[in-house]
Amino acid sequence: MTLQRNIAAEIEATIVPDNALAIWALGQCGYIFKSSKCTVGIDLYISNWVEELSGGKWSRMSPPPVAPEALPPLDAVLCSHHHEDHMDKRSLTALRMKDGTRVVAPRAHLATLREWGFGDDRLVGLNHEETVRIADVEIKAFAAMHDTFEQDEDGNHFFLGYVLRFGDIAVYHAGDTIGFPELPRWLAPERVDAAFLPINGRDYKRTASGIVGNMNYREAADLASDIGARMAFPMHYGVFRHNDENPAYFADYVYQAYPELPFHLMRLGERFVYWK
Repeated sequence: MTLQRNIAAEIEATIVPDNALAIWALGQCGYIFKSSKCTVGIDLYISNWVEELSGGKWSRMSPPPVAPEALPPLDAVLCSHHHEDHMDKRSLTALRMKDGTRVVAPRAHLATLREWGFGDDRLVGLNHEETVRIADVEIKAFAAMHDTFEQDEDGNHFFLGYVLRFGDIAVYHAGDTIGFPELPRWLAPERVDAAFLPINGRDYKRTASGIVGNMNYREAADLASDIGARMAFPMHYGVFRHNDENPAYFADYVYQAYPELPFHLMRLGERFVYWK
């Protein structure tokens, strides 16, 4: 409980200069980004909902670092797709009670969010290459391939990544995706400063148990280099033991293959300040 109170207080108390971005790692692909003008969350899995739905195999390796109801008001919360560790009903319904927080998600999933009690005045649906501005952040969506592209009957992608522009700082959060040829072509013109990329990969055993694949640590580093990212942040590790990866493998591969690429391995609950 002390950790939960401290992280929430730290987010609220942190003063961010115009040329910087404060980042908190909340586990799996969940982050808080705070600029000098706004605070945004993405893929916040800070409950035990997956275990509630699917049983003890999906128990967390450590407790959530902060309770959703403890978080300070957020200008927006983004969801990359409707898997329970990215679009977390328990976390989102707690955040629903906070005035002014907008929820940005693939348009294909808005009906689910309405079922969870969100009114249309709080919801923003996006599809590939669509852009919205909320408070002082510009958000642009890019299709993701979580094994494959999947779309609803209206052509709305089920899986998205996002480029978020906080003033002059551009962040790419990939959500869940494998690598595919179009992705570096889409992202290179965005001049990404900080790239957040999954590393847990895919293999026969996980596929056989119904776990959908992601890029591995090599593919994540390759993509960060291909798009010219100024810094890479591996993600999607350290929460579920049977769907984990050692981020040291990412560090070793970058050291060998891309010694010019800065990177940072974030610990659960850590604050990191990116300066430009």
